[in-house]
Amino acid sequence: MKSLLVVLIMSLVYLVVITVLFRTLEIHRRAALMVQVFLSTLPFFIVIHTLTPPDLGFLPSTLTELTWWIDLSFGLLVYFAAFFGGILQLYNLAERGFSLRILIDIDEAADKALTLAEILQGYSRGRGIEWMYQKRIEGLVEHALVQVKQGAVQLRDKGSRTAALFSWLRTFLQLDADAW
Repeated sequence: MKSLLVVLIMSLVYLVVITVLFRTLEIHRRAALMVQVFLSTLPFFIVIHTLTPPDLGFLPSTLTELTWWIDLSFGLLVYFAAFFGGILQLYNLAERGFSLRILIDIDEAADKALTLAEILQGYSRGRGIEWMYQKRIEGLVEHALVQVKQGAVQLRDKGSRTAALFSWLRTFLQLDADAW
């Protein structure tokens, strides 16, 4: 139980720190910053867990694990899962969720309805679908996955390997469109 409480406290502290950073600084690679901040919190997690008693001064003995390294290992496992499976995924959904952005645009429309043409033109508060694709291509260029030559987007070696890996994964998990 101690580990779960430390995970809860560290997750809340993490959310406050990352929210302050996002609201006060101009950050271009937000997900990368989130991972860096998360990794920088791990030593604090370990110190807090190590310096506090197994019962935290109030937990009943039935809710404590006396073997410190088992409790710490479990806590780290849950903290990683909370971050990578929860916090980071929630951020990705809010930041990069294409369908979610369409829902938000429709919700912000005066009559809560948009035509397909209005969705394409007004995507992301009027920036449009073309802006969204340009933003994604710029990200791919920044990560050396593609290059733009004479107006054509071409895979680089790293992009080709990434595409092959995730193409295989989509097929393996039956996520391709015709699998539905």
